[in-house]
Amino acid sequence: MRASIKTIIACLMSLCVATMQAAMPADTIACGKPQAVGLVLSGGGAKGIAHIGVIQALEENNIPIDYITGTSMGAIVGGLYACGYTPAEMMQLIKSKGFAYWSTGKIDPTLTYYYATADPTPALVHFNLGDKGDASGFLPTSLINPLPMNFAFMELFAAYSAQCRYNFDNLFVPLRTVTSNVYSKRKIVLGSGSLGDAIRASMSFPLVFRPIEIDSVLVYDGGIYDNYPFNVMHTDFAPDIMIGSNVSGPDGKPKSNDLFQQLEDLIIQNNDYSMPDDWGVSMNVPVRMFGILDFEKADTIYKIGYNTAMQMMDSIKTRITARTPPEVRNLRRQVFKSQTPFVRFDNVTVKGGTDSQNEYIRYLFTHNKPDTFGLARAKDSYYRAITPGKLENLVPKATLNDSSGLFDLSMKATVKDNIRIGFGGYISSSTSSMLFFSGGYNTMSFNSLDANLNAWIGQSYLAGLINTRINLLTSVPSSLKLRIGAIRQKFYENDHLFFKDNTPVSISHSEAYSQLIYCIGAGRRGKFDIQAGYGYLLDRFFPDNRADFSENNRDKATQSLWQAAIGYDYSTLDSHAFPTSGAAYKITAMGVKGRYHYTPAPESLFSPERKNMTFGQIEASASNYFPIGRHFVLGTEFNALFSSRKLLDTYNASIVLAPAFNPTPASYNSFNPALRANSFMTGGIIPIWKLSSTMQLRGTFHAFLPFRKIIANTDLTPCYGKIFANPEFFGETTFAVTLPFATLSAYANYISYPARNWNFGLSLGVFILAPKFLR
Repeated sequence: MRASIKTIIACLMSLCVATMQAAMPADTIACGKPQAVGLVLSGGGAKGIAHIGVIQALEENNIPIDYITGTSMGAIVGGLYACGYTPAEMMQLIKSKGFAYWSTGKIDPTLTYYYATADPTPALVHFNLGDKGDASGFLPTSLINPLPMNFAFMELFAAYSAQCRYNFDNLFVPLRTVTSNVYSKRKIVLGSGSLGDAIRASMSFPLVFRPIEIDSVLVYDGGIYDNYPFNVMHTDFAPDIMIGSNVSGPDGKPKSNDLFQQLEDLIIQNNDYSMPDDWGVSMNVPVRMFGILDFEKADTIYKIGYNTAMQMMDSIKTRITARTPPEVRNLRRQVFKSQTPFVRFDNVTVKGGTDSQNEYIRYLFTHNKPDTFGLARAKDSYYRAITPGKLENLVPKATLNDSSGLFDLSMKATVKDNIRIGFGGYISSSTSSMLFFSGGYNTMSFNSLDANLNAWIGQSYLAGLINTRINLLTSVPSSLKLRIGAIRQKFYENDHLFFKDNTPVSISHSEAYSQLIYCIGAGRRGKFDIQAGYGYLLDRFFPDNRADFSENNRDKATQSLWQAAIGYDYSTLDSHAFPTSGAAYKITAMGVKGRYHYTPAPESLFSPERKNMTFGQIEASASNYFPIGRHFVLGTEFNALFSSRKLLDTYNASIVLAPAFNPTPASYNSFNPALRANSFMTGGIIPIWKLSSTMQLRGTFHAFLPFRKIIANTDLTPCYGKIFANPEFFGETTFAVTLPFATLSAYANYISYPARNWNFGLSLGVFILAPKFLR
């Protein structure tokens, strides 16, 4: 019924177009002999955004566009125009967050399933071991992750492929794209088949974007053999005249600091950019100063293309006498769009993995129910499938079934090998430097198993963690985890961040624990955890500022604790280390019961102490990042921890065992009693200046407010201060550069206690520690 209504509407609109053309004066439609005009669009990466400006100028001057040929970015712009997109709609797409994500290979955090996301680690490099022990995944097949782009191209072009019956001559404007068969050393001209595949193949620049298969052959960027396809226009369409928009050109002298330009000059063959004068007008748009991935400069590049075309407009109008009034063009576009089918799927097939893997991926889309579903649900299922990180590639393809009028969704999966190795770390000018190693065995099935062993090795930090997770086949996604961890953290008396006061001058903290966790997915970005566990915690510290720092002169506090907790976690942050967008909320309620044993050092003024411990603890945090214009972001962060933990017999034991506030990685270097309390609240702002997509300058400014500060009496016994009477300040400024494999940062921070507490440092990597038993 819906298809019949659309057909009737399309027929009526077509009649309107014919009536409008008949009613218009002849000189408004064409002056002199009618001409067929072909538009040729070169490749050039982000430089090709200039083509949109050229098209805008042509439309404003009523220059007809009857055929389009395009290579690489020219194929994308030409393909969008051939699908009925206006220049404004194309720019809106190019500048959208979605385009920014899939053109750079980043997965939009708002689309992933937080419940299924692997726990973050400091690993900088991962690779998978194949069945024969080969490191198949050590080197990526492309610099840009193909997964976001795979679905985006199907989402953009599947309906138009079906509308034109897989013949590009039936689009709003007939189209040809160019791709390269490097095996046969020749170009391939595509005018039929999947429109998304034809465009994707044309812009698969080697090393940058992953190639796709067409007719079982890997194909690459069309610019390798024909970056300016005016010959394709002449051969396939033979228009009366051509307009060429060229954003590339003969190779210039390579720049030593521009890797992508060097790749472009190395890969692109000796192309012919000299369109014969009698074939038409060729515009050389001056945008070669931009890189192939400079999409964030879209407005500037667009304007250059528009201005170049306007400067050439008198020459164009002299050669081209035909005109297309905007009323006719707009109505034709509306007619074409009215005939675009809705994409709904009723059949899903998967190949590429084992039978059980294929069936599991299929289940994520169908849930074994006969219902039809649209692109929104397909997108939801696609990102559910790729979130755990077990798929190297997943290529969806939508094909219209003429008999049903619905689409078949076929997917080709490339599943990563089961054994996964990772290594990395955190290198810092402070004592927090460490190496990190991980090994894991991961399967993909209805009850998949993830088993991982992680190790941190550093000067002041050692940790080992075993994580085992079994996913359960339930109506609401859920899993059962077993976590076993051991941690030892040291602070040395000669660390420059230590200071002499009535506080421990040397501390070591150790803990070993096991936890059983039941995890339940809560929507796309949330999860609930219900856990129970047992932990043994050991803290050693000096009772006062003495000169003898031997091991035997340290007090010892041990805790043998049982724990039960429930928590909710929600996150859409775009980065773990230095986020600039999204939000994160977390709340955990915990009950703890066990034994406490205090053993004083020899000649101590205090006596041994044994007691039962029972306390409750609620911890909550909230972070939000708000964009302010294009380059500025304002973040806010709030934390609160409320505990019924009681004071112990000694001040040192009470302050060492109290929870700490550590707002940045650099703050973990020091033991600061001013930022420790059994209960506290914090509030902070995080102004960020995004200098570029890879560089940022950010401030982190927090107020720390203990509910009641732990104070030392003259005899080193503890007592509480007044309620909310002792605020402290922590401020840090960081300059961070995101590299392909890690983040490099330089920081300076100030803490209000003790006086003049300034610290400076450098770091490389991601600072992530093993989870602690009580936090």
